[in-house]
Amino acid sequence: MSYRSSMSLKIPTIFLFASLAFGFASWMLLSVQARGLAEQAVSDHGNAILSRLSDGILTPLFNGDTISVQVALKQATEEPHIHSASLFSVDGKLITRSGKPISNQFDTIEFKRTVEIQNTQAGIISVVIDSRPIYTKHRDLVVDWIVLWLSFTLLGIYLCYRFADQLSLRLRRLSEKLPGNVESQIDELTALETKVQPLLFNNGEVEGDTSNTYFYSVISFSIQNRHDLINQLNRENLDRLFEQLDYCVLRTLQLYGGTRIQGEPESICFTIRSTQCSKQHLLVCLMAVYSLQQLIGRLTIEQGINLEGNWTLSSQDITSAPGFYFEQGISVLKGQNAKLAAQLTPDAVALHCDYYSLEQLSSIAHFSSLDNDWFMLQGFPEDRQQLLEKQLEHLGSLCL
Repeated sequence: MSYRSSMSLKIPTIFLFASLAFGFASWMLLSVQARGLAEQAVSDHGNAILSRLSDGILTPLFNGDTISVQVALKQATEEPHIHSASLFSVDGKLITRSGKPISNQFDTIEFKRTVEIQNTQAGIISVVIDSRPIYTKHRDLVVDWIVLWLSFTLLGIYLCYRFADQLSLRLRRLSEKLPGNVESQIDELTALETKVQPLLFNNGEVEGDTSNTYFYSVISFSIQNRHDLINQLNRENLDRLFEQLDYCVLRTLQLYGGTRIQGEPESICFTIRSTQCSKQHLLVCLMAVYSLQQLIGRLTIEQGINLEGNWTLSSQDITSAPGFYFEQGISVLKGQNAKLAAQLTPDAVALHCDYYSLEQLSSIAHFSSLDNDWFMLQGFPEDRQQLLEKQLEHLGSLCL
């Protein structure tokens, strides 16, 4: 099987382009911010030097002491970033200057300020400073971030490659174990999806095929006094009771073709299915319910136990495959049964049916209308009742 674009290359490539886009955008933003901060720092530094220097020469200038002014300027230029300090007259003529040689390696910026004595301009002071160290300091922050981003990108690409390579290998191995042959797929995941897709349906069935759809009836026996039983019986007797209940259910389902399923916390559930909805199917379900109801009643009388519960039956068409469709459909029916069971009295048998009316159902049993397509079982015709009694004797000989 060949792949035009392996996940072991695709995932690291995606991460690389995402990291490059993030790096470029953040580099642009960080550079602009760093340059603005550097310019502000240079301006603050130059103005601070001018303020300090003008305060230092104010008195000598007022006294006409040029030598003291020269000393103050010389002391100022001893700082590494200051290359020259000058004093000009009001008309711009140089009075005195102190400085050191300026090479091509320096980025100099000149700052000027007027010196006033008693609100009268006494001259202009000028300093030339080297801005490169300040810009370099802020530029180093950007460089440090680039190194950090580059390290993160390289590490991320490596980890993505290792993870994607392992994932790609596992997907290929899993895909090779599945039947079918898929050539020239985009990547391993697409190949696996293509192979798995037919397995979601039975015997190569495609979506929309209804050959695996059956009419399921879920029957629930809701125990209403389970907490009372726990208080009345010890653990051993309670376990023995539920073992006998399970055995009664098993034998009855063998007779009527039902299947036990996981019930709610306080209920016993089983299903009976047919190819389509019919009165005959509903009759079989009701006969199974009646047989179990009578069988459990005899069992509890023999053991002197008061077991209260009611029966609910709901039905609908359910797709038996894929499995999650089936489980979802069964869960809906169980929830529907549990909701109504909380409102019923003990020993009640309720049937939900939106396929037939009350008059149509009267041909298989006697019902009374409950609510919203729910019907309460009242009994069976005489001939059907006699058949049920014979079946009940058979089940009683097996279970009791």
